[in-house]
Amino acid sequence: MGSITLPAGSFKGNFNDTELLEQIKENDHFAFDALFDRYWKKLYQTAFARLGDEDTAQDIVQEIFIKIWKRRESLDIQTSLENYLHSAVRFSVISHYRSKKASELQMQNALERINLLEDSIGSLTDYLELERTLENAVNGMPEMLKKVYLLRSDNHSVKAIAGELGLADQTVKNYIAEVTRRLRIVITEKYPGKHLTYIAVLATVLYK
Repeated sequence: MGSITLPAGSFKGNFNDTELLEQIKENDHFAFDALFDRYWKKLYQTAFARLGDEDTAQDIVQEIFIKIWKRRESLDIQTSLENYLHSAVRFSVISHYRSKKASELQMQNALERINLLEDSIGSLTDYLELERTLENAVNGMPEMLKKVYLLRSDNHSVKAIAGELGLADQTVKNYIAEVTRRLRIVITEKYPGKHLTYIAVLATVLYK
């Protein structure tokens, strides 16, 4: 009986992210397709939750993957690939809002905060560093504060968080305020020259 030949790359979905990245650096289109299939939906949902616009969310995610392919040979990702991709989406959303005119924004408050980022966070690298700082700080907090922060940063409403964790709405608000207080201290100590701007970034995450 003759053997069955599978299409090249048909098994790539079984590879872990690190293996796929290594193959992408070697110009493996099938590995890139597998990576795209693995994360497209999650990243689109993240972008759409912050933008409320399907076309713009799709454009942002597509552009992120295009950049990964273009920069494949020089990619140096210090965090997990999933965290890197979600951070890239968030940064792209910030850049999108920053590029829009005030009259075109859905949220005027978002524009006021994001304008503060113009000079101080000019690259994804800076934004990823800030996110790592926040992640490390949150990981050292009590479990309930950590859960509230993670849910809020994933765009869950106060009411949704309260329902999921079995808390009163006001309790969730109190936890958000406490997380903010603690992170403000960390940001101020680590980034004395940029702390006001970085605290504004924090506000876009917790008070959107």
